[in-house]
Amino acid sequence: MLQQSRNRILFIAALFAFTVVCINLPTFSVFRTVRVPEWLARNPPKSSVDGRHQDLAVSPVVREALDGSWKEEKASTLTSVKYSGVVGQEVLVISAKAVLLGWGHFGGVLKGVMQGESIWCDAMMDVIHALGYSMLFASSTTELEDMYREYYQHVQVVLWEGSPWHSRPCLNNSTCVYVDTQSPKPIPPPNSTHLNLPIWKIFNCNWWNEASPPLGGPFTLSPENYRIWPGDTSGHDNYFIGYSVEKTCLKTHLVSYDERPRQAYVFAKYLRYFLRPEYFLPSITGDNLSQTQTDFFSSLSATANLTFVGQFKRDGTAPNISPPPGIHEVPRMERLAFQKVVASSRVLLGIGLPGLSPTPYEALCLGVPFINPVEQWDKRDPEDRSKWVAQHDGLLYAGVDEPYVYHVKVGDREGFARAIVKAMETPITRYIPKDMEMSALVRRIKTLLERDWKPVAQRRMQDTDFQLDQ
Repeated sequence: MLQQSRNRILFIAALFAFTVVCINLPTFSVFRTVRVPEWLARNPPKSSVDGRHQDLAVSPVVREALDGSWKEEKASTLTSVKYSGVVGQEVLVISAKAVLLGWGHFGGVLKGVMQGESIWCDAMMDVIHALGYSMLFASSTTELEDMYREYYQHVQVVLWEGSPWHSRPCLNNSTCVYVDTQSPKPIPPPNSTHLNLPIWKIFNCNWWNEASPPLGGPFTLSPENYRIWPGDTSGHDNYFIGYSVEKTCLKTHLVSYDERPRQAYVFAKYLRYFLRPEYFLPSITGDNLSQTQTDFFSSLSATANLTFVGQFKRDGTAPNISPPPGIHEVPRMERLAFQKVVASSRVLLGIGLPGLSPTPYEALCLGVPFINPVEQWDKRDPEDRSKWVAQHDGLLYAGVDEPYVYHVKVGDREGFARAIVKAMETPITRYIPKDMEMSALVRRIKTLLERDWKPVAQRRMQDTDFQLDQ
């Protein structure tokens, strides 16, 4: 009996010691951040949709995703090894679950690139990290294949791009992709080991309303909910991942309406956009150069007592042109500084391009309404919105209207003038569409990473008559 008591005591002591050790073990994810930023702790973000507010800071995962500071801590290490892996040659341990990133825009985020695709990737990476997954960055197909073969036991999904120089040459190649032997299609060798990429783990990121071959459908990830778009159904079956701009816009001070000057921000990434046929006030004679000489901005500035500002890139297609008279050009700036300028404006004016940009979402999150040029419509029924095509179709087809978004037909000079003045004199609060909330993005990415996609892939192979190259 004494011996049994001693054994029991020793067992309890050993169990206690083991528990203490486990509690103090480091997390085997090279990307980990546990602190909540001060700005978020002081001001939990709110989502505003049609006047309703919902707290977004209830989930630790959402807090982590809204933080995003892990990239600042890891970017120098990742840059030094040219994204050859999550940890390069310095640390070889990754978390039990990993995501393999083969689209160049993911790596571009760590270099500070901030175009539309990069903002999308930035949001996805924040959520992947917050969910506890490691990320492996590949800069080429060969590197991606090598990394999968090394870490195949960890990789849950591969996020790629369905272009001829990315995933497309692989996805029908029997030496690159692995198709499960239960597929109804014949499987040529050597398609039978973990050395090839399982086709059900590969998802192609596609910014536009289209499906990426060969499987398309849910194996194409989209930033917009193309399922609700009328007309072209190419992307209706895509997996709507979406993104969120809350992380940066909520860190930008919400300037009160009374503190804002009567300023309109002219949204055009390149000066050449003023020459394009999509321009919101196209030349009647077809002389596109005359579009840069319109008196619209200078005239409205004088009559409505307002100022137009904008920053623009020059490139080889239009190196010597200047913005139209009445627009004050400001220097190029990084994203947070840009958001401060937008936040100090009363309206964001689209001129036709760029299309589907994140910037109108950022402006709405900063309490700045957007003028959305409508480029196409049914001449027999001009008010049939299902036939409209606009600069930002995402906001159009989601039904976001005044006082947040003003949809005006291209060429309607008086209509644009009225919309600009009305938007300037009608203040709004922060507006974040529910699909753009970080909590919604977390749910969608969690489903992507945790679902068993193999049976879905098998059905898609049947539906698309998928064949591997012999």
